[in-house]
Amino acid sequence: MSTNVLSHFGVLDELVQVIYQGFDRFVVLSQVTESAWSIYLGLKGPEGRWWRGSWSAKHILDITNGVQSGPQVLENFAEKLRTTFVNGDLTIGEWADKDSDINLTFGPNAKRPLHMALKELSPVEAASHATAVFIEIALQAQSRKCQLNPLFSPRNVAVIAESSHANSASTFPSRRTPLGPGLPALVVNQGAERKIKAFEAELARSKERSPQSDTTSSKPSEPSASSRPPKGASLANPNKKARKYQVLEFESDED
Repeated sequence: MSTNVLSHFGVLDELVQVIYQGFDRFVVLSQVTESAWSIYLGLKGPEGRWWRGSWSAKHILDITNGVQSGPQVLENFAEKLRTTFVNGDLTIGEWADKDSDINLTFGPNAKRPLHMALKELSPVEAASHATAVFIEIALQAQSRKCQLNPLFSPRNVAVIAESSHANSASTFPSRRTPLGPGLPALVVNQGAERKIKAFEAELARSKERSPQSDTTSSKPSEPSASSRPPKGASLANPNKKARKYQVLEFESDED
């Protein structure tokens, strides 16, 4: 019977959570076997204290109204406990008196919070359990080439750092020819620097040409040779020759 009940509690197996309470920090481990659902609670500190609590199949049925609890009721109850655990809606009860047994409270702000009694382990039991936990971590890490945390491997960190550096260094990206992913940021800077220098040189040449054009435009324009009237032409009508007037001479009376 216990196997049938606890078979619906697989969602609570191998869960881990951290609880902050005051200045203390706890780690909570959830484990499901064929005989019970167990909670291990460890206190961070030089003392290395551990507590353990468990619910048997009978205890679970007492909470869920006995033998009338069907598979759907048990699954919903286990899923509710898992959600509470994952969301960190947990507190340590009876922690005021640190020398006594404590409990783990699920949903302290709920209408009907649940409490699991925890009993402190001896130093030998605590060390044995800690060793067992690290062995499980090491076995799981073998599938990741003994990497403890696969999300932050050195290779991934190097790729992220390189890509972020390239994005910040490309000041003037080209719109016509997008840069390839492997192009170094130094090439981008050199290309932008050449464009800036060419623009500055062109601006300097334009400034040098502008005073000459102003001086030339300020002088009065002289009529070109083609616009001058031909020699001997009439000023009134340049197409006609100017009339020549002969000076009349009169003989004197003495002659």
